[in-house]
Amino acid sequence: MFENIKQFFAPDSAPKPTSTVPFDYDDLVLLDAEDLAEGGILEAYQQLHPQLRQHGAAEIDIAEEVDEDVGTYTVLADGTRYPIYGEGVEEDAWILATIAFFDIVNAGMANATHRFYALYGGNDLAGIFLTDEQFRLAQECFKRAKDRPWVPVNIPPHYGFPQDEEAPAP
Repeated sequence: MFENIKQFFAPDSAPKPTSTVPFDYDDLVLLDAEDLAEGGILEAYQQLHPQLRQHGAAEIDIAEEVDEDVGTYTVLADGTRYPIYGEGVEEDAWILATIAFFDIVNAGMANATHRFYALYGGNDLAGIFLTDEQFRLAQECFKRAKDRPWVPVNIPPHYGFPQDEEAPAP
């Protein structure tokens, strides 16, 4: 799934950084928040296994609970419950699925040299493995905040998505 879509992120169509990009766009893992929210977290995690092993991540046990009669989707990962949609869930499923996926992947990366960062969001959601230094450099090299890697967190209203700072008053 990921390999077929990477062609749309060719370097010539990538956002123009203010300096050299500290990562290769060919390393993007294309995700799509809608796919994750519609019962795709386990499948996406399984497809990510080769990269996780390459980066020395610990494997996380994941189970999905889907009840189509009631309309719920919950992910269980190493003892943590991630309600994605259903009764009592108030946030958008795309947001919750994104947060859950990156939280699960990064839990396995706790002792690794890299972390898994989000790029963009929604249907354009992608992820990339970066070292702390690559992440720091990426924060500096992209002029627009929305082009920078970020860590999804369950803190409204932006959930970790980078926001452009307002221009200073003249």
